[in-house]
Amino acid sequence: MSRLAVAGDKEIYFEYYPGAGPVVLLSHGWGMSGRAWDDVTAHLKDAGSAVLVYDHRCCGHSDKDFEDVGISALGDDIVALCDALELDAVVLNGWSLGGAVVVDAAAKLGARLRGLTLTCGATPRYTQADGFAHGGTVADVEGTVAALRADRINFLHTLYFEGVFARPVSEAVKTAAWQIALQASPGADASLGALAHIDQREAMAGLTCPALVVVGDADGVVPAGIGEFAAATLAHATQVNMSGCGHAPFLEDSVAYLSALDAFLTDLG
Repeated sequence: MSRLAVAGDKEIYFEYYPGAGPVVLLSHGWGMSGRAWDDVTAHLKDAGSAVLVYDHRCCGHSDKDFEDVGISALGDDIVALCDALELDAVVLNGWSLGGAVVVDAAAKLGARLRGLTLTCGATPRYTQADGFAHGGTVADVEGTVAALRADRINFLHTLYFEGVFARPVSEAVKTAAWQIALQASPGADASLGALAHIDQREAMAGLTCPALVVVGDADGVVPAGIGEFAAATLAHATQVNMSGCGHAPFLEDSVAYLSALDAFLTDLG
């Protein structure tokens, strides 16, 4: 197992698979781990691409007792990984909360950033604000975090058995997602809470790299309007709507998702 110290003696877990072209870095959703990306990782490896997948602070195999799990700190971890591995060409792909994380990192990577993919990304905002009518309210997010902390096991079971998927997926997939989520410590909850206030509209508007925005049109976690706003804000974005998909299109319709990702990476060259 590969680990990197990013905050004193606290470490995050990562897997790096060398290959051709820019490195595709996969940043998972809140409370999950790099295991959520396994099918995508395998597909990219089989195609010869270089892949970097990692676990957020307090998630998966990373240390569970980080004090700072804010979006900026998580974005710093991506930069630290790129620095440690001496990567000079990176394509960032962030799912859900990971979308906010990769947007934060994108602004910090500078010329090393070759492309950006948002997979049902919770960015540039997750809650409503002036000029942004999408998502819920700050109180909604705070209520979600409170419910999670009051009954973690059952909250996460409901989320992955009833809330994430709109298309039919197997009970095995739901169970695996639930079990991955149970690996995260309560310390990760603060990163979910941070989505109540994050505003990346200005940072997103400043990104000039090619971008792919994947939207699940039946997403009950990150409303489709958020992704549509992101696609309109990014300077060079292609929006792909995943018909009938909820919050995890790479699991709900992997063929269509991987086809869109392949086309985007091919266009990058």
